[in-house]
Amino acid sequence: MDNGQRIVTVGSYTNFDNPNVHRLSELKPAATKLILEPGVDLVELLKLTLFDLTLKQVLIIKKVLRKAHSRDPHLREYVVVETGKNFSKYSPNAFEEYFTSIIDEDSYYQLKSYLREIAKEVPPKFRYKQQIIQDAKIKDLFKRDLISSLFPWIRTNARGEQLRADISSYLNEADLHIGDLIDSDPDKALELILFLQGNIFLLKNLKFEHLENLKAVSIEGRSGDDGYFDDWFWIDFLCDTDLSISELFSDVSEMFDSIDDYFDFSAGDWDGDFGVDFD
Repeated sequence: MDNGQRIVTVGSYTNFDNPNVHRLSELKPAATKLILEPGVDLVELLKLTLFDLTLKQVLIIKKVLRKAHSRDPHLREYVVVETGKNFSKYSPNAFEEYFTSIIDEDSYYQLKSYLREIAKEVPPKFRYKQQIIQDAKIKDLFKRDLISSLFPWIRTNARGEQLRADISSYLNEADLHIGDLIDSDPDKALELILFLQGNIFLLKNLKFEHLENLKAVSIEGRSGDDGYFDDWFWIDFLCDTDLSISELFSDVSEMFDSIDDYFDFSAGDWDGDFGVDFD
């Protein structure tokens, strides 16, 4: 299947030829969220960007047991960020470079230190949103009137409102049915997830531990010759036989609830060290 050419039918949504819905296969989740909620907080956009890069295996977030220093007799658990298998071949957008420019294939960060570094470099909310709009080539969806030029407001125009309505309807149906699809029709569930790409993070009812059920479907589909997985550079994430999808995605889900603690932009400074010496 050529990505973006097939809309997966879900629930009662029947407007399958709508080119607006096709945009979901092209838009990164931060851009989609900005269309759906122009007033979205900066932290939410950063979350979506981080986890989209993780899903694509540009970055890896994992728990490790290490000694805090060489004389420490105890192993301690840390959440760390490393580069993934697709880091070197991925071309980040400007709004993603805050995540990729501070790390390389020879380094890693403790998660909190990594987020601190990003917080030091990321621009204010309005400018970051403008970067997303520019990179996603969706300027034509937002108002450029006098009021918008005088105030740091991001507002969709009539075309943007229509796109918002169409993709919102589709995502609502996907959100309503994703759980049942994973259990009853894993092939279709996988097709839906592949169509949405990083926009799966906009689904509130997707239980990441259930993705373990899709691993066998992924491996079987990948072994075929129909080109279904062409250009899905993160599908290896599902097909990795040594990877516990449920464990990793459970960690990711927990981080959605706690990551706000690392971004206190009003604090003015950060406490503690910027890294951990594991040597």
